[in-house]
Amino acid sequence: MDISERLRRLGVVRGAGHLIPRPQRTPPPRMGRRGIESLVPGRINQNDWGEFFVTEEAFPLDHRHGDEPLYALMEHSGETFARFTGNPALADLDLTRAVFIDTETTGLAGGTGTYAFLVGVGYFENERFRVQQFFMRDYDEEPALLHHLAEMLEPFQGIVSFNGRTFDLPLLETRFMLARLRPDLLDAPHLDLLPPARRIWKARLPSCALASLETNVLNVSRDGRDVPGMLIPYLYFRYLETGDASEISRVFYHNVQDILSMVALAARLAALYQSPSRREPAHEEDLYSLGRACERLRLLDESEQAYLYALNESLPPWLRAEIEQQLSLLYKRTGRWEQAVVLWEKLRGSVHGGLLACVELAKYHEHRTHNYLYALELALQAREVRAANEFAPGPTLAELDHRITRLRRKLAEALP
Repeated sequence: MDISERLRRLGVVRGAGHLIPRPQRTPPPRMGRRGIESLVPGRINQNDWGEFFVTEEAFPLDHRHGDEPLYALMEHSGETFARFTGNPALADLDLTRAVFIDTETTGLAGGTGTYAFLVGVGYFENERFRVQQFFMRDYDEEPALLHHLAEMLEPFQGIVSFNGRTFDLPLLETRFMLARLRPDLLDAPHLDLLPPARRIWKARLPSCALASLETNVLNVSRDGRDVPGMLIPYLYFRYLETGDASEISRVFYHNVQDILSMVALAARLAALYQSPSRREPAHEEDLYSLGRACERLRLLDESEQAYLYALNESLPPWLRAEIEQQLSLLYKRTGRWEQAVVLWEKLRGSVHGGLLACVELAKYHEHRTHNYLYALELALQAREVRAANEFAPGPTLAELDHRITRLRRKLAEALP
């Protein structure tokens, strides 16, 4: 039986991009049900709005999640994150006063019909990293969970998430709004790790989902308790129908691993942006991407350092040429013309990067050395490269012809 049929039998239908449970009658009593309380160590929390289930786990700071010990994140300040995200609001964030948030939900589209049935929060406290998870055993436990969560978040200064800016936080904001709550933390500095991770690893990896980064970057291996994220809504609906938490207990493990991976990923990103030489990634493409990201953020010293560390003898020719092109343009941008010219002369005869090198050298000799003869020779060479490959990036034939005409005129005017 495929998953669509299993969902249909459970009364789950597909709505606008997410799964919506049909109204169900209370299921008849079943033998052998296993509640969450018998499978996951925790307790029932009760407040003025009702009950919900809560569990907690504490990790020592030297606990390694993949290659990263948890304490590695504490070596970095909010200023580092402010610089590599371009968000000055993070500069004063004390990471020991930030909360890591991850939700497990009834769908992926958000909106008022989507519930966060499990909310995991992680934070540093008393030489430990603590993870608390709040779980609603049925929809009527949401008010109690949300009121407790809002109160629990009050002492924190900021939020760390993975894709939380577009998913987790808007969803929680909607649920809080429906409960007539508005925690101050929703307006606090928010570090979403997905955008800076994409800037580094999207050129090499087919996916920058957290699971992909765990495997290819963090060296994290989850055990057999894990469950694919796409199945989590289905498992919750099944739990609501049967009352058997045997499978939903695996979601708690999944959620804890997500939060620990956020800590490890934040530490890895901070180390890379702070000093590429201190923590080189395994692939030169990553260093190249780091250089590009730093350059866009106007972190030019860090950008140059990343490009230089990316250059080594094992690089494929196309990647070496691409990095040298970008480094030459950085030298041009910072007025280091001699270093730029050395790279352009090296690249001008290359299959990779020859067009850009010829054009940049032509510009340099036309406008800075006024060597119009050499500039014309370079422009003609660039035209030949362009004519042989009309799809290569760079100036068009018409633009090159315009430059050639101008150089011939200047050369004629310079002759005695």
